[in-house]
Amino acid sequence: MSPSKRQLPAELAGALKLVAPGTDLREALENVMRAHNGALIVVANPERLERLGVISGGMKIGLEFAPMRLYELAKMDGAILVSPDVSVIHYANVQLSPDPSLESDETGMRHIAAHRTAQQTGSLVVAVSERRRVVSLYQGIYGPHVLEDIGVALSKANSAIATLEKFTRRLREEARGLTVHEYDGAVTLREVVGAVGTFEYSVRIAEEIEAYVRELGSEGRLVEMQLEQAFHGVPEQYEALLRDYVAEGVDYRRAREELRTFSSEQLSDPIRIAEVLGYGSVGQVEDFFMKPRGYRQLERVPRLPRRVAESLIREFGSLASLLDATEEELDEVEGVGQARARAIQRGLERQRSLETSGEVP
Repeated sequence: MSPSKRQLPAELAGALKLVAPGTDLREALENVMRAHNGALIVVANPERLERLGVISGGMKIGLEFAPMRLYELAKMDGAILVSPDVSVIHYANVQLSPDPSLESDETGMRHIAAHRTAQQTGSLVVAVSERRRVVSLYQGIYGPHVLEDIGVALSKANSAIATLEKFTRRLREEARGLTVHEYDGAVTLREVVGAVGTFEYSVRIAEEIEAYVRELGSEGRLVEMQLEQAFHGVPEQYEALLRDYVAEGVDYRRAREELRTFSSEQLSDPIRIAEVLGYGSVGQVEDFFMKPRGYRQLERVPRLPRRVAESLIREFGSLASLLDATEEELDEVEGVGQARARAIQRGLERQRSLETSGEVP
């Protein structure tokens, strides 16, 4: 799987909230499309557009936004200017005159004007195609982003949820095997890079689903609930895995960012992942054994503050040393205390017993 095509920059993600199902602007756009009309809508402060010399002419409206008002005004050829919070219709039948030197691959005057206006002003511009009944969003340098039909978007989101559930099941299996080998002291680099690849795929699928949730608006609540259930705890587990196994001197955050840029082919290459983790010259990944620092297991100890986990890792340095530590030794670590030391020791022992016996669901 390649990086998600539905991953969006923050600017477009914000624009999707304005046009999501259940919003007044989306209702207006649906009315325009049902009537087989076109429209050009600029969501911006008109004074700013005037200062930039992008607009001219038109009719001053100055009325509260209403879907039917926009629908009726869209019957005129010019653009409609709407306030940034979509509460007021400022102008209708406005002539857009963006900088003609701005590049655009769009065809058709309406979409070219929309693309160039968005680039020049940084504003959200919405273009509705009269013939194709397609809504395209342009936000600053980004776009076009074509809105999916609600039914199509729901179908794709549900398919992505099913794929995510498959990957999270695989994650649980890999995590269980990894944990057993951590307790046995027999973790290989091959296991670690395999788990990293699965985590990265899962995160990308979840980001794709999040994009659909934003686009679906009120229609995406069930999908959002399914996503929360399927993806619960995964980002924290991924971070803990990287912190456990990156080489000394490697920043796990920087490794995470580099992994985000990987193509599907690179994510399928254990050598490339090993290089990012700092193990570029270890030879065969199957023959290189690793010692976890203990972040993954401490993450699973109930109600253990992150700062205390950090102190424990600094003090003991590895999971093996943590497991061998006595209650008194744990108690001596800053921020632990006798009661927490007992809870940490029992939590680790219980988790070890459950994992090695195969009783963890």
